Amino acid sequence: MTRLYKSLWLVVLAIFILSCEDDDPLPMAVADFAVDPAVIEVGIPVMFDNLSTNAARYEWDFGDGQDPITDISPSITFTSTGTTTVTLRAFTQDEQMAEKTMDITVRERVLTAISIITYPITNNGVAWDDGETGVDTLADVVILLQPADSPSPDETVLIGPLDNFTAPAGFTINLDVARIVLGNEDWVFIADDFDGVDINNATADDFERITGVQFNPISVPAIKNDDGDAGAISVQFFDSDVNGLVQVDLSFSLE
Repeated sequence: MTRLYKSLWLVVLAIFILSCEDDDPLPMAVADFAVDPAVIEVGIPVMFDNLSTNAARYEWDFGDGQDPITDISPSITFTSTGTTTVTLRAFTQDEQMAEKTMDITVRERVLTAISIITYPITNNGVAWDDGETGVDTLADVVILLQPADSPSPDETVLIGPLDNFTAPAGFTINLDVARIVLGNEDWVFIADDFDGVDINNATADDFERITGVQFNPISVPAIKNDDGDAGAISVQFFDSDVNGLVQVDLSFSLE
């Protein structure tokens, strides 16, 4: 009889222990994440690196009204500027939830300078203004930079004519008037030789094309400063029409 009571007591003890284990919650989740790059801009993918612990699933809310994203560490490309609140919710298997929020600011590239590093100083070996003498043989350069499709006047940079332009290395045109945003779309850079008398009354016959290229300022690799809030892109190409190498650097700040 004693042996029976002992066996029953062991069974009851085991059931009690198991029931206590079932009632014990899992360790609480800790929600945490980091952002790379730290300075976020329109059109550039951003990695949200999930650093959470003790979690089985996740929900990301990027404050844009869309359904939550359940990826562990999503990559997001923002299409508009401004400040938004990002929320990460981390859930344990028994649906305990922890969350972390972070306010982030999405910026855009604002053009600050154009550097003409290299361009065809002759037209396949012939002076642009052949028949002239001295510095007058050099091009009087007019520079145009604007979106390729339906540009508005406030999206257009028009510079020149730059008299007898030789474009030494590092020649930079600082822009301190117009606020030109380098958006995620195709842009054109054009350099023309102006052969007219009055740029304000010029006709199409007064211009001879030196070089030009179409590019996307977001897809071109950028070099940024240590803080990541300014940088430059380098547009390089070979113009077979004039047998010349072209390099144009566009400096920008992130605002």
